[in-house]
Amino acid sequence: MQLNKHTSLLFATVFLALLSQTADAQRRDREREPKQDRESTQEKEELKGLASRLWYGGGVNIGFGGFNGYSSFNFGVSPMVGYKIAGPLSAGPRVAYDFNSLKQRGFKSINLHSFDVGAFVRCRVFRGLFVQGEISNEWFQDIDYSTLDKFNDNRVNQRLGAGWNFGEPGGAGSEISVLYNFKIANDINTYRNPIEYRFGFTWRF
Repeated sequence: MQLNKHTSLLFATVFLALLSQTADAQRRDREREPKQDRESTQEKEELKGLASRLWYGGGVNIGFGGFNGYSSFNFGVSPMVGYKIAGPLSAGPRVAYDFNSLKQRGFKSINLHSFDVGAFVRCRVFRGLFVQGEISNEWFQDIDYSTLDKFNDNRVNQRLGAGWNFGEPGGAGSEISVLYNFKIANDINTYRNPIEYRFGFTWRF
């Protein structure tokens, strides 16, 4: 009978200890949950704040030309993402791909490719008017017209220009711009025009 009392007391002690540990664990879980919820809410607000400062754009160009027995066709796309730093000032990355097909009478066509990767800074000056500066590295193919052989080259472009965005701030819009490439202008070995004309679309700019 004495053994049974000791056994019952032992079971009761173990049961109370387990019950106390379970209650303490539940309490700690309840204390952690609000903290985790707060951290999750804060992260969502930070991501939402970052996304609200982003705007998106992109350009498309298609062109045809011909001169002195040569004809050309070119096509290009240039997506970009801007981050609104403060007020009318924004900056971000821009990439561009261009395809150019050249044809001379009596010869096969020659296809040239170029990739341009860089960053831009844009400032809205008045309503839709903006100024923009860019620096980028361009990997491109060109042709030696004396031998009609293709070769690969690269250059660091520096562009400065202005444009007009047709759209309400924060909504969808289209735009035109003209930029001057100082690197091409100072390169005496290229036939390319340093003036670039662009047409594109924007969203949330």
